[in-house]
Amino acid sequence: MTTTPESSTPPSTPGDVYAVFCGQINEGSVQDLLSNLATATGKNQNVHLLFQSSGGSVGDGVCLYNFFKSLSVELTIYNVGSISSAGVIAYLGARRRVTSSRAIFMIHRVAARMGEVPAMVMKGITKNLILNDERCESILKENVTLLGGQKWSDLDYYDFFFSGKEAVDIGLAHEIGEFSPPPRSRVYHFFDQHRDSHPITS
Repeated sequence: MTTTPESSTPPSTPGDVYAVFCGQINEGSVQDLLSNLATATGKNQNVHLLFQSSGGSVGDGVCLYNFFKSLSVELTIYNVGSISSAGVIAYLGARRRVTSSRAIFMIHRVAARMGEVPAMVMKGITKNLILNDERCESILKENVTLLGGQKWSDLDYYDFFFSGKEAVDIGLAHEIGEFSPPPRSRVYHFFDQHRDSHPITS
């Protein structure tokens, strides 16, 4: 009989930073995340990041994945609602990945909305889609082990949805837990769609 790992947020230390990110994965949100995480790294502060995203740009998601993996401090990332598409790619870069038992993850093939375009332009768009799809699948395969007879080729026909427990079972997340900053701790906003974010300051 197997059990799902479960934990609460670890005890706070003077170097812990608690923050939330809620938004699309795009150039603006990535800029804010990189800036704030770089500041935390410079202060040798471990980061607990509540991460909520419906997805966005593949390139920006891959950028966050690589940056999260390169951090010298420990980044613990939490799915407390839903993370989809490029957001899942970014989430996989964190050293410690936590999910609520009620959270959901969604993965799908890369797609593009196109109207009437010339043949040569279509050729370039198609090549870009294939390259983006290949790098997303590469990251997913490095971190996730599908179960129950499910295959990556099934994405050609339908999207994948995983509960929190299923995410732990396949390696997408490491454990079940909740984002719960200690009482009276400050929680930063690492990105705000209205650009009134509250960055880490000295």
